[in-house]
Amino acid sequence: MFLTKEEEAILDGEYGEALEIAMSVLVKMGDMYGADKMIEIENAHIDAASYATIYDAGLYFCEKFSNSGVSFKVPATLNTSAIDFERWRELRLPKSLVEKQIRLAKAYRKMGAITTWTCAPYQYGANLRFGQNIAWGESNAVIFANSVIGARTNRFGDLIDVCAAVVGKVPRFGLYVDENRRGNILFKLDRLPVKSLSRSDYAALGFLIGSMTGTDVPIVMGIPKNVTIDQLKFFGAAAATSGSVALCHICGVTPEAKNLKEASGGVKPDEKISIGINELNDAKEKLSTVGEKTPNIVALGCPHYSVEELRKVARFIKGKRVKENVELWIFTSRLAKMLAREMGIVQLIEKAGGKVIADSCLLYFPIEQWGFKTLMTDSAKMAYYAPGLTKMDVIFKSTEKCLRAAVNDN
Repeated sequence: MFLTKEEEAILDGEYGEALEIAMSVLVKMGDMYGADKMIEIENAHIDAASYATIYDAGLYFCEKFSNSGVSFKVPATLNTSAIDFERWRELRLPKSLVEKQIRLAKAYRKMGAITTWTCAPYQYGANLRFGQNIAWGESNAVIFANSVIGARTNRFGDLIDVCAAVVGKVPRFGLYVDENRRGNILFKLDRLPVKSLSRSDYAALGFLIGSMTGTDVPIVMGIPKNVTIDQLKFFGAAAATSGSVALCHICGVTPEAKNLKEASGGVKPDEKISIGINELNDAKEKLSTVGEKTPNIVALGCPHYSVEELRKVARFIKGKRVKENVELWIFTSRLAKMLAREMGIVQLIEKAGGKVIADSCLLYFPIEQWGFKTLMTDSAKMAYYAPGLTKMDVIFKSTEKCLRAAVNDN
């Protein structure tokens, strides 16, 4: 891989140990993937923001960097943490976890990170544009950046994202290269009622497409141009969960896929697959581990809920009460929560007995502290990961059905 004189000097340690370590990691990765050179990035999103995923080794790595005095070269937003910084006591989170998460937060602040603490930085915190080279972790954020905005990033693992933010560069390979962004599997929506699909329908659709795509680049025809950002968020998060999808060309929505020819680069797709209502319903059923059952907890917000999503919940449960034997937890970013609180939305939800939780995710929490056995969610991503990470049974339903399970009618 070609390196400039400055890049070689960084690699040789002339700019300090931290930059040397970061550059060596990036160069090794570039050599592994056959990159031809390094390219500058304009933005980073750091997935290695939760102590619950990087543990002591990752904390040591980040504190070593911050103690060296190094600062991020580009704006760097932070993914979800392991705690809600304001209400961790109420959520029964272990003090040892809290202390180490706070140390990690201090290290990132010292390096100049933007403390968004959200898995949906594209909604609150990150400024992106079409064609921009960025370096993002967090699978749902990566697919959204590539597919909806048309920025360019690979799926970067924990701590590589930190190295990229420190150096301000990444190796050029994968989705930074034009030919690798060509869609090669075509999915056609066959008589699906696309105008009436809910967000959970889009989640199931994304999960189905991701499971049949793997690491390829899918093309989807049939999604209406007026699809909402929140629907695309649910779709992308699910597609990136069941497969390793980092880019999906949605014809008429993705900036570089105005039509099939543009999405495929003028080359005939390798495969064509039709998706109808039966396939969609099958995908929904597979996301549940149990049938009809009363949940102990209804968890919404994976990825983090937007202000508009919080507003819809508040409208639904206004004047109602969360059932005595059920917890209703809604996860969002601190910026969305702040705005929703100013609008009176948070107050309405919490008056009904729900919890609006910022900065974190249920999947990081020690659920055994609460004794939950059955989870209901509208998120395909949470439905997929929860059985393995939390040992709970899972019921995947629409947002409305989740709320009906959580609150009393009167």
